[in-house]
Amino acid sequence: MINLNGQNTIAPGIISTFETYDGDLTLKKSQDTVNVYVNGDLIGEKVLIAQGDGGLNAVRDYLLNKGFSDFKYKVDGNNIIIDTDDSISEEVKNHLKIYLNIR
Repeated sequence: MINLNGQNTIAPGIISTFETYDGDLTLKKSQDTVNVYVNGDLIGEKVLIAQGDGGLNAVRDYLLNKGFSDFKYKVDGNNIIIDTDDSISEEVKNHLKIYLNIR
C-alpha cells in the first residue's frame, strides 16, 4: 500500500512507481520537441535529440543549406515560426516536411 506521503507501507524503502518528479523542469528531457510553423501552418515537430544536433537552430541551418535565405525565423517557447514569401512557401513546407520526418 502507498500512504498519502507516497511511501510504500508494505515494503518500506521501495520506491513507488507512482511517484511524480518535481525536479528542475528546465533540464533537457530525452525527447524534447518543438512545433514548426511556416506562414501559420503547422508542418511538424522537430525532435531535439542531443546538444550536437543543432538544437533550435537546426531547422534554420537546414533551410540555409538548401538555398533558402528569404525567410524570417523566430523561436517562441516550444514553437519555431518561419515566415516566407508566398512564392516559396510551398517549397519550404515540402522541404521541411521531409526533413522533420527523417530526423
